[in-house]
Parts: sequence; C-alpha cells; structure tokens
Amino acid sequence: MAVALSRLLVNGVLLAIPIGASLGVLFGIDAYRSNHGQAALFSGDTDGTGSGGSTGSSGSTVTNNGVNSTIYCQLSYGITPASKGEQFTLNPNQWGVTDSTSGALCMNITTFNNETYPTKTTAPEFSVTWQFDPGPETAPVHAFPNIMVDGVLPIELEKMTEIAMDFRWTYGVGDTPAESTNTTDLTANSANFNVAVDMFFDSDKTAAQNSTKAKYEVMVWFAQVGDSTQPNGNQTTTTRKLNGTTFDLWSGTNDVDQYVLTWVATNVTDTFTGDIYPLITDLYELSGDDYPSSTDYMGIFSYGSEVFSSDKNVTFWSPKLSIDIQK
Repeated sequence: MAVALSRLLVNGVLLAIPIGASLGVLFGIDAYRSNHGQAALFSGDTDGTGSGGSTGSSGSTVTNNGVNSTIYCQLSYGITPASKGEQFTLNPNQWGVTDSTSGALCMNITTFNNETYPTKTTAPEFSVTWQFDPGPETAPVHAFPNIMVDGVLPIELEKMTEIAMDFRWTYGVGDTPAESTNTTDLTANSANFNVAVDMFFDSDKTAAQNSTKAKYEVMVWFAQVGDSTQPNGNQTTTTRKLNGTTFDLWSGTNDVDQYVLTWVATNVTDTFTGDIYPLITDLYELSGDDYPSSTDYMGIFSYGSEVFSSDKNVTFWSPKLSIDIQK
C-alpha cells in the first residue's frame, strides 16, 4: 500500500467485509488491484509508510458486535490490545525482510471491545498468512510474527515458580486458518517454519530485555517443519519430557555471538497444557558459560512462528493461548 489514496480505497473495501472474513480476503483484493493496474497489498512496501521502513500506520479493522478483526502487513508494528487481564503485544516482526526479498506476510488479530477475555491470562486470537522464497543459507529466517508477554518481566530465573502454557495452534496451506495441521501437505509445498517460544536471559536486567544484547537466547520449538528449519548448533545429550512431549536440547551461537539453547520437540505438538519452567531449571543446573545461571534475568518471553520459506501461501492460526508466569 504505497500510495495513501490506494490505502483508503482498500480500507473502504475491507469495511464491507463481514467479520467471518480472514486474510484470504487480502489475496482476492490483490487480484482485483492487479487487474486494475493498482499496486498489490503484498508488495515490497508492506509497512504502510511508502518507504519500506520498519514501522507504519495501524491496520485495517472490521468490527461486528464488539469483536474487531484487524489486519497488519507492516514489517514491524507493536500492537497491544486493551485488556482487563494479562497484557500482550503482537508484532508481524518481519525482521529478515529486505528490499530483495520475494514474498510477504500479514497478521490478523481478533480483539474484544469490552477488553475481557476468557481468563486473566488469555491472549487475543491471531493468525498469520505468509509466503516467502528461500533466503540465503546464512540468513534463512524472514520473520518471527509473535505475541509477547508484557508487564511481568524482567524476573530472576530462580524467583519464578511456574510458566504455565495452554495452547492450540494449526498450520495449513492456503489463505485461511486450517482446522488441523497436515504436515504432509505442508512439506509437499516446501513449507519451512517452526512454532516456538523465544526467551532472552542475561545477568543484567536491562540487557535481558534487549533481543540483541542479551547473553542467552532460549527457545522451545513445538514444531519443526521443512528441511531448512534447523536450530543453531548441535544436539546435546540432554532431554526432558513434559506432558507427553519429549524435547531434545540443542546448543550453539548465532551471528551476534549469543549463546542459543533450543529445546526441540521430537514430534509436532499443536496442543499443550502444562508448565515449561523445568526447561529453564534444567539449563542452569548444567555447568559452563554456555548455560545461564539461576540468578540471571528473563527479560523477554514471546510465542510465535519463525517463517523461513514456502512455495505457496500458508496460514498459522493461534485460536487458543494462555501464558501465566508465576513467581
């Protein structure tokens, strides 16, 4: 949406769409715009500024009976829906997109006007539709669309007592959320992605809140789909079973010299209810500078999908998510 007038025209179309519409609408509009000589929504300028920068204007919203569905295609844009419970910030977070990138991503967020969700720790429902060609082998990730916990961190690791998660997600080929995940269909279309928790630790509470300055990045992968989707470093001998899911620990460093520790589920886990705090305590019981200390701080906790590449449009849907960090 590089031109203000075209943005207004698109918003006028979106306002006429019933609440049940999904990101698939965007692709129908793209076809219309292409046939009428207008710039596509899914073009290199997805930030809404007309400059290809990292921030942009707010998304296009459809409202029905107090329920809002808002689409954000910016490269990076923090969205913090008003809530009477836990605060969350969502972000398309297309940090790996450059001027030469082929593809695009949009995030759709559902919020309530009354600011009330099923529980105090329930996150807004969201979905992400994307398609990218493979990036360079040294930088294969294009984005990490995610939802981040606000107002709770930083916390010293040893002062936590629980990180309770209750979620369900699906991934499917196409522009609309799938009822269930078909990994065979996804791999047949060369989809490469994970579904993960991403956390950052450091002995300094300020550094722990900076994703590039923190000493440790700790991830929990609940899905690893596609040959290109690989964790940093090498697999260790450490494993942990939680609620029927077995996780293997990988250890390595990234391009900013952070220690990266990744727990990878041995099977795709699209539903989970339980406490993932043991995956942290296991780390600070290991010896060596590669592993965090119990007195280090967690500064960031987010949940989403690292998107690598796909031959066709695919949609990640998070209809159920609760995160409760207790201390």
